[in-house]
Amino acid sequence: MARSIVRHNRQSGRSGNRRGFTLIELLVVIAIIAILAGLLLPALARAKAKGKAAQCLNNLHQIGLATLMYASDYNGLVQLDGLTGGTNTWGLILSTNTDLRAQNSFLCPSYKPFEWENWITIFGIRRDPPTNYTSGPGRLFFRIENVDRPSEYLHIADTTSQAQGGYTARQYYFFRAASPLKIVHARHDRRAEGLFLDGHVEACGQSRLEGLGIPAEYGADVAKGYF
Repeated sequence: MARSIVRHNRQSGRSGNRRGFTLIELLVVIAIIAILAGLLLPALARAKAKGKAAQCLNNLHQIGLATLMYASDYNGLVQLDGLTGGTNTWGLILSTNTDLRAQNSFLCPSYKPFEWENWITIFGIRRDPPTNYTSGPGRLFFRIENVDRPSEYLHIADTTSQAQGGYTARQYYFFRAASPLKIVHARHDRRAEGLFLDGHVEACGQSRLEGLGIPAEYGADVAKGYF
């Protein structure tokens, strides 16, 4: 019996030494977790933004391939818009006349509407090339072989609506170089991603865009539309 009592007392002593976290220790652990989260979340956000920027460039690259294919099939011509502007935009024309049928390929995943919703809120095509590059009704048929330096001609780019068509801060289907409206949008770390007429894609900073004569928005689009 004595041995049994001693053993029981020893076991009771061991269990009595166990204790949980104190309040201070728990607060320290929570603080460490909060600090780590504060360090990791911005890094994760930057990684996510870079991933979307890469997808944007890939979408533009796919459009570039489809554009060259379209021009090859139509005697070097590319249609900049439907003959009734804004109804059958360049995106619908290109999609229905090539193998590029994935609608999300026609917009940047980093900016509203994020996913395809119509053929107006997509990447923007340049609608005011020099007149010796164009022909036909409304000068909407663009002869790409007339461009002397296709690697310096920004053909399609990231855009924001600036209330055009009634859209608030949405992608928009065309831009003009000779316009006070800053439709091209440098949303990728102050860079606008674009497709050049030789087929290469590029993230264009301010000096590059200014060298091309393209006005751009480098901040938020605050113009209010009715959509």
